[in-house]
Amino acid sequence: MTNAATQADPRRLGALWFGIQVVWTAVLGVVLQERATALGVNAVGVFAVIAAVGALIGAAVQVAAGFLSDTARARTGDRRFFYAAGVLLAVPAVVVLPGAPSLAWLWFAVILLQIGMNVAGGPYQGIVGDYIEPERTGRASSWMSVNQFSGSVVGLVLTILLHGFALGVGLAACLAAAWWVTDAHVRRLPRTMVSTARLRVDRDMWTVLISRALINVGFYTLFYFLFFFVRESLGVTGPQTTTTTGILILAFTIAGVAGAALAGRPVDRYDKRVVVSIACAAIAVAVGAFAAAPNFTVALACAVGSGAAWGAFLTADWAIAYAVLPRVALASAMGVWNLAAALPQVAAPAITAPVVSYFDAVRAGLGPRIALICVIIEFVLGTAWLWRLKGLAARARPDESTATPTASR
Repeated sequence: MTNAATQADPRRLGALWFGIQVVWTAVLGVVLQERATALGVNAVGVFAVIAAVGALIGAAVQVAAGFLSDTARARTGDRRFFYAAGVLLAVPAVVVLPGAPSLAWLWFAVILLQIGMNVAGGPYQGIVGDYIEPERTGRASSWMSVNQFSGSVVGLVLTILLHGFALGVGLAACLAAAWWVTDAHVRRLPRTMVSTARLRVDRDMWTVLISRALINVGFYTLFYFLFFFVRESLGVTGPQTTTTTGILILAFTIAGVAGAALAGRPVDRYDKRVVVSIACAAIAVAVGAFAAAPNFTVALACAVGSGAAWGAFLTADWAIAYAVLPRVALASAMGVWNLAAALPQVAAPAITAPVVSYFDAVRAGLGPRIALICVIIEFVLGTAWLWRLKGLAARARPDESTATPTASR
């Protein structure tokens, strides 16, 4: 590896991921549902359509930005332009979105936000592979997960404390500050000139993509429909719906920080598939209890258990990606890899919204509980599929020799 690997600080490299998660957790977990409820006649339907279309746009932008940033890195030695351009586009969108006065404004803000966040986020997801040597990717992935969960905590706290324009400004400030921390650090690292190659999706990569997609359908089903579970199944109404949802997601997220931090060393030392399997089994048990929860107290305990397990899964998920994906086309590969998180944002509401509506017609509040049963099935399928992955520990990284450092800036 280059000198950049020994100089790079995973905490600072992961700072932008913190800011990105502040925004996405607030917007996808609470703000978008609240705006759809306030502005639409059919809140679940309006939310599902906006979330699905936004995710499709974001997925397309992310893949394109990944390919372009691989080419740019071969020429300039880094991807900093994409981080800055994406944040510049996203900031005005996130300021507008929490107080969007009409569906038209809501659509505009969501689309602009998806474009900006994915122009930055697609190239950015390769940052650990760009600067950290392979034997340290488990611990570096742990820092990415910790930043992700910490950002989610801040995003949820902001949704509880602030509303409307003030919330938008707070979210935008976190995103801009996080970008500055990462950019200032990367600017001081030696540029790493890497030859590019056309991305080739092999059998192992397909296995990782399908497994990750199935697991993320489960996650987004839980994440998207938690607001409606609180309102319909737990019977929490009025402004308390948003607050209670925020508290449950906050508990999930704080527990996730611990799970992510503790998983770093096991992911480096043991079979990553085992870590994923244990984490997903724990999530399935916790979500099963969640589905039967009669009150907020039980739901809170389930949120803590599933959050800790999800944190461990995310650490292993990042490490598997850096072990399997080719570094000669890393951002391109990460863009495609992230389709396994972006497309489930489309699939989860498309699959689950009709199920929720059907069972709610059978008995009020039953629909969101059935949605949580779907989460268990999706996690089990995704975990089982991952075991098709062979030879993970021995997989070679032949492109490392193509990296050539230049003078530090």
